Amino acid sequence: MRLESDFSNRLIYDISLEDRFIERPGGYDEVLAPRDWSNARLEAWLDWADTLPEDQPQLAPDIDHRIVHDDPFDLALGGAVERYAQRLTAWGYALGYFEDSQSAAHFLRELRASLLLGYAAPPLSLKSGHRIHPLAGDRVPEPPETKFWQLDDPACDRDLRQFLIAYRSDQISRTTRTQLHDALNEITTAIARAEGDHRTSLRHNPALARAAMTARKLGASDHLISLTIQSAQNAATDAVLPPWSQQTVDANSPPHEPKIALASRALIAAGDPSARLAAQVAQETGQLYLAFDPLDAQALYGQGYAPRAAINMFGFYDADKGFDATAFSQCVALWTLALDIETATAFSATEDHALRRYYDRPIALSIGGVSELLMALNLTPADADGLDFAAGLMAAMQAQSLYTSAQLATSHGAYKTFGADKDQILHSLSQQIYRISSLKCHADLKAHSLTLMQDALKTAKKSGLRHAQTTALFDDPELTLRLGVSLHDQPVSGLTSVLETEDGEIIETLSEATIAGLIRAGAVLSDARRHVLGARSLFEAPYLSPPQLKARGLTDFEIGRLEAALLTARNLTDVFNTIDKDFVRDIWGVSDEDISSPDYNLLTVMGFTAAQIAEAEAFIFGHQTLADFDGLTEDQRGIFVAPGLKTRLLMRQKLESFSSAPSAARIHIPFGQNLPDSLKLLSMAANMDLRAVSLQPTTPPDDFYLDIPVIEDAPKRNLLEARPQPEPAQAKVVEKIVERDRSRQKLPDRRKGYIQKASVGGHKVYLHTGEYDDGSVGEIFIDMHKEGAAFRSMMNNFAIAVSIGLQYGVPLDEFVDAFVFTRFEPAGPVSGNDSIKSATSILDYLFRELAISYLDRTDLANADPDALNADGLGDGESASESEGIRASQLISKGFARGANTDNLVVIPFAKKASNDDIGMDLPSDG
Repeated sequence: MRLESDFSNRLIYDISLEDRFIERPGGYDEVLAPRDWSNARLEAWLDWADTLPEDQPQLAPDIDHRIVHDDPFDLALGGAVERYAQRLTAWGYALGYFEDSQSAAHFLRELRASLLLGYAAPPLSLKSGHRIHPLAGDRVPEPPETKFWQLDDPACDRDLRQFLIAYRSDQISRTTRTQLHDALNEITTAIARAEGDHRTSLRHNPALARAAMTARKLGASDHLISLTIQSAQNAATDAVLPPWSQQTVDANSPPHEPKIALASRALIAAGDPSARLAAQVAQETGQLYLAFDPLDAQALYGQGYAPRAAINMFGFYDADKGFDATAFSQCVALWTLALDIETATAFSATEDHALRRYYDRPIALSIGGVSELLMALNLTPADADGLDFAAGLMAAMQAQSLYTSAQLATSHGAYKTFGADKDQILHSLSQQIYRISSLKCHADLKAHSLTLMQDALKTAKKSGLRHAQTTALFDDPELTLRLGVSLHDQPVSGLTSVLETEDGEIIETLSEATIAGLIRAGAVLSDARRHVLGARSLFEAPYLSPPQLKARGLTDFEIGRLEAALLTARNLTDVFNTIDKDFVRDIWGVSDEDISSPDYNLLTVMGFTAAQIAEAEAFIFGHQTLADFDGLTEDQRGIFVAPGLKTRLLMRQKLESFSSAPSAARIHIPFGQNLPDSLKLLSMAANMDLRAVSLQPTTPPDDFYLDIPVIEDAPKRNLLEARPQPEPAQAKVVEKIVERDRSRQKLPDRRKGYIQKASVGGHKVYLHTGEYDDGSVGEIFIDMHKEGAAFRSMMNNFAIAVSIGLQYGVPLDEFVDAFVFTRFEPAGPVSGNDSIKSATSILDYLFRELAISYLDRTDLANADPDALNADGLGDGESASESEGIRASQLISKGFARGANTDNLVVIPFAKKASNDDIGMDLPSDG
């Protein structure tokens, strides 16, 4: 395909290179770099250069791409940019992407220029790994089917818990390994610092003894400690510390690959228990994504192994010409081609990722500098215009990348599984055309995006797409630093940036986006700069001007020192602490102890109040914000204020609507946030129609300390003093436990028992019991005549199971504890039982009745359900209640085989009283 960009000519006029000395591991490196790059940005690029692969195809052509004879850009960043562009060009030429060497040279120049101009930046790469060689022609097996967790599946709870346990175990292991490594390293250090023949002796080298004891407390075996001492003793004089002891554990690398779980929005929004567990895993590990659609879950997984890059939108903005949509589209086309070559030539972390990259060819182009561009245009994501403009930028990137992908499919073929995905992809492209049409952004940008998307759809119908996905949204702090702007919905990092002088001094200044926004808003730049950065001078400072300081005892010499310190200081306390201590003692009579105190503040000693110090500090060091700047209107101030989380998520939802994959950026939560708040955050994201959501816990602060009280062990008793006097010997009773197999104890053929009829919630139930000769229950039957056949059969079989359990010796207490308070219908008021007046289920009623009748569990009786009414009176006792009960009412005449029971009567003794009725504690019989 033909590239229309001309970035290499811009490079000559816009970029000036200079030699810089950068501190690197092992010393300082002299590097040729763009003049306006900070040292931190330059170091991030050098870290990227260290990871570049160096493989090239055989017989790679020597392509002359130099702009001028002595091209200085060949040596930029130590030649790293040149090597990166040459490698991709060589592979692209070997794979047939370029018609001739001139096309290849143009690609190389443009790719190099886009990096040095700050238009684009790639992430760190792999020097080696897994790859399907693009020229070998090997037969490649299909990748396995991707399966995701289903949050509404009960098995998912188990998987989430196991993942959380594995994560915690790994964290504990990492911490322990690091601490143990440090302890063993202290052993070698203690030997290296000592001299003489006894430097390896634990008795003669106290530092070695302390280090060895620390290692032992951390779990190191004495054998390992001994080996460490021997290793340090046998090391050469110039390498006392062995190389292995200097290796550290990388505690920042993720212990597990992120997991993706499919969930319904309603389930998350309702706070389901499985959603609560997912919130706990996401909050603690930061390694769980929740996706709400299977296609989004697959796309989210795909961008994990796709070649990545980010395009800087703000780089194409000019205060006079506006946003250059044409140059931006050309850059997107250039990097779509570059990443397509990467899909064939870059290395993957696993074999599975290499297979999927071969079949789907996904690429992940992300958008950067959106927040900076909005600020420069005086737009904000808090209003509809800002959101639509951000969506228009993302739509332009999506449309151009898809059109370029369709063009590449025409010349090099679609990705392997496009045929199966064709209908779905074409439908998605049609939907995006409708969404672009509804945008209310800049007319030229909208028309540009709409034309590209229509061309992409037309071409894709004929030739397909080269890539399963082309755009994505992700976080990468190192890539953000290399690009110099924020990514996707991230806010502007601040109103200020830093400049570094030739002698290494850091000077704070307003950022380029802030300056562009202030100029567009019509603000006085010098006033805004002073408001944000401060005057950095004592002259005209409230309360601290030179005349006022002289009146307090300072001389011109001390005031001059204060002025010099203001350029690099952060607060007035540090500035005034530069005054000579002897001068302070002589003028104000401050003691050495007061000067050494952490709370010492010379300004307070001089008589300034806290309010006066704060006002002077704001004048000198600035407010670091424009939220209260008088030179802007209320609406204009909102442009320079970082948006809140909800506004950012609204912007993310707009960007996601034109992205091939959902955002993989995690929502950062503050340290110490509780689980309900995290669950609310997931619920809010689900309700805002985000395609996926994940949480990122904030690491604890460096000064975080858990105040654990020291609890002393209880003093040990002196067993000799507390030993009781021996008692006279008594005959020992030896008990022997005889174990026997449990056998079924059947009931007698003619058995006694009772039948209890009652109604629970309007459903009649009959309880039949059968008893042993000693009166204990051995069987039950449950009849519910008016219920359905299925429910009646289930209750009958349940009663048989309980009866068999009782006959095998299962205590009735176990059944009571298991089934009382169970809740299901029918339930409600109980009629026909003098002890139970309400039940939560049929089983609750049945086992309450059995417990009251056979176990004397009066605590389960609720005969007066109104006893706790507001009047506290209850129902009382019936006036017609008879004190005498005929025996025939309690004894079965049939069971007694006709014996006359008329001469028997039950004498009504006093009722059994509870402790509440007695009102006092009774002594036990013992």
